[in-house]
Parts: sequence; structure tokens; C-alpha cells
Amino acid sequence: MKTIARALAAVGLAGMALAGASPAQADDHKVPGVLEGVYTANIDGQGTSDWTIFPSCVPTVGDLREPLYIPVSCRLHVIPAGRQGADARMVGDRWTFQYNETDSKTCPDGSKAAQTEIYSFDGITLVGTLKLIHGEVCGEQPGMTTIPFTLAFKAPPPIPIDNYPLICEPGGLRRCF
Repeated sequence: MKTIARALAAVGLAGMALAGASPAQADDHKVPGVLEGVYTANIDGQGTSDWTIFPSCVPTVGDLREPLYIPVSCRLHVIPAGRQGADARMVGDRWTFQYNETDSKTCPDGSKAAQTEIYSFDGITLVGTLKLIHGEVCGEQPGMTTIPFTLAFKAPPPIPIDNYPLICEPGGLRRCF
């Protein structure tokens, strides 16, 4: 009986030690799946490019004593090298953003046509898909092509990032500014 009591006491102390370590992790405000930094995107058959990705989040209301930091209230700013940035939002369990390009599809005769590019990726596994969708252009029927891609962390962001730039009022209904 004493052995069981000692084992339970040891487990309890270990649990308290782990619980004591969690506030330090909470101070970082890092949420799994919310990316921050420069990532190399390897799009199958399309080559690689660097993407600068950083979050912008709003603290949400927990029990009114502490803000909660969850990815539901975040968006990712994604800036592929050489392109205009886009905002990725959580759709299902994947970050998703799109470009509506007027000249990204190359026709057999060399002319350019419009297509939509939809990027979607998992923030944990860093695996995603690129869907290229075009209407009836270049003498072709409307179509969609899905291309896999991966992201790999390359470097920290080039500038300091404030993940939670808004300050929210305490109390029930909160205004953030």
C-alpha cells in the first residue's frame, strides 16, 4: 500500500512540475499550426520559391481573466517571392488562400489566359495542394489540375512580428484596438 501511495505522490509531483512549466510556454503565444518565418515551397513540377509567412491574431475571450491564443482567430499573411501577398484563412483544418490571375495560364499558341490558383496546406505537416482552375480558354474545356507541394522552414522572419497586435478591453464584450 505504501508503494502505491509513493507512486501516486511521485506522479502528482511530476504533474505539478509540468504544470509549472506551462506558463513559460504560454508566454511565447505560439500556436501549433500557425506558421511564422521564411519557408521554401516546393511545388511538384513547378520548382521552388521562398514564402514569407507571418500570423496576425486577435486574442479571444476565455474566462475573462486571460486571453486565449487559438488559431481560429488568426490569419496568415503569405508573401511568395516575386508575388503580391495574400491572406490565408483556416478552412477546415487547412490554411487556404487564392490568387485570381489574368495571365498565369500559358496557351499552346503562347498567349496567356486567366486562371484561379488555390493554395491549401496543413500547418502541422507542411503538406499542401495547389489547384489550378480555368474556364473555357485556349480552345480547351474548363478544367482543374491539382498539384501537391511541401513547405520547409528556412529562416526566422526578416522583421520582428507581433502575433497579437490588437489590445482588447477587459470585461464581457471586448473591443479590440
